[in-house]
Amino acid sequence: MMQADTGSESAPPNDPRAVRMGTIAWLSHNVIIGSIMGTAGVLLIPLEERLHVSRGLASIGVPMVIVGSAVLASVAGVLAARYSLRRLMAGASVLMSLAWLILAFAHSYWPFLLAYGLLLGPAMAVGGSVLPPTLVTRWFQRHRGLAIGIVHLPIVITIMPLAASLVISRFGVTALFFALAVFSAVTLIPGSLALIEYPPGHDPRQYVNETAAQRSARGTTAVGPIFTVPQLLQNPRFWLLALAVGAANTSSVTLASHLPAMGVAWGYAPTSAAALASVMSLVGMAGSIIFGVVADKIGGARTLALIAFDDAILWAFLLMDLPYPARAVVIGLIGMHGAGAIPGISKAVASAFGEASFSRAFGLASTATLPLMIAAVYGFGVIFQTQHSYAAGIVAMIAYFVISVPLAIVAGRRTPLPAAVVNPA
Repeated sequence: MMQADTGSESAPPNDPRAVRMGTIAWLSHNVIIGSIMGTAGVLLIPLEERLHVSRGLASIGVPMVIVGSAVLASVAGVLAARYSLRRLMAGASVLMSLAWLILAFAHSYWPFLLAYGLLLGPAMAVGGSVLPPTLVTRWFQRHRGLAIGIVHLPIVITIMPLAASLVISRFGVTALFFALAVFSAVTLIPGSLALIEYPPGHDPRQYVNETAAQRSARGTTAVGPIFTVPQLLQNPRFWLLALAVGAANTSSVTLASHLPAMGVAWGYAPTSAAALASVMSLVGMAGSIIFGVVADKIGGARTLALIAFDDAILWAFLLMDLPYPARAVVIGLIGMHGAGAIPGISKAVASAFGEASFSRAFGLASTATLPLMIAAVYGFGVIFQTQHSYAAGIVAMIAYFVISVPLAIVAGRRTPLPAAVVNPA
């Protein structure tokens, strides 16, 4: 069996229900990510006053969710491959609602840590990170990259800060927590009930003991090999893709963490430096669509190579003394390329390991690259503290991008995959 990471023009047409499944995937991603990330800044002062803790302790919730989600992504990937996505989406809804209800009654710090660390983190890993691209990959044969890009458009997160602020100003922070609990339940539970696991004939569980000859006689060979987690960890192609997408993800997380401080170091006022972060987020929204289309045209792995090539150039501009508007353009383009990594890696993983193994490989790649992101965020801080400049860190990121280009190109080459289907572990 051969699989190549190419465009989708020759793929069979999508099932008529694919758009509905894509809408459910969009709902899962947007409700979970928007609720958690969209309320983070608005909740900072109310939580500080309510829990009687410092600003730093009140702000630790979202970093806990991000790290916890990345750590648990590999587990979520295995769960998505072995169990019903419908049940997982409903479970994520229960975790979300329970977390917000705990916060509604919490007046001490430990329930806050419980809600963010043990409830919202797993909910984000399952329903916000792994489930949406898994569902899209199962249902979209054509325009898969574009569909994943649309699913990851952060619409709710742009509306949530204003809505949350209005609720707090009029009814208080407790009312906001109750509203978030209801919002999660009334959107994700109906979505889970409407979710259909696979298009007809694509469920690998139906044919796990079927031979290639039997599949051929039945008229479909859609079910490909199933890779276990140990097999993925031993697969060079997996590591090539993980390291390639790790470059774009590390770029986004590092820049988002340090951009306000970097702007001040470049001589801008704090408000102007913070505006650069807003530009990065706003322009980044277009990246998921643009690079989703690109992935459909040239393949996911080549898209990752293109992103790395462009990012190497864009980060090199950060070493130059540019005027503020030009630097804002560069920052915006970096954000756009960062957002494009999701449809790129999704398309590449589906092509490399098949639909049946997608969730395992996608989740495992998120977990595997987490140390790189942590090291970069911490390393940038250490570099500035010792050298009073971010230049060395920027050069290191450029070197990573340069290395990632051939890694992604090699990962996208046509390679043989084993034809035998194994029971997932």
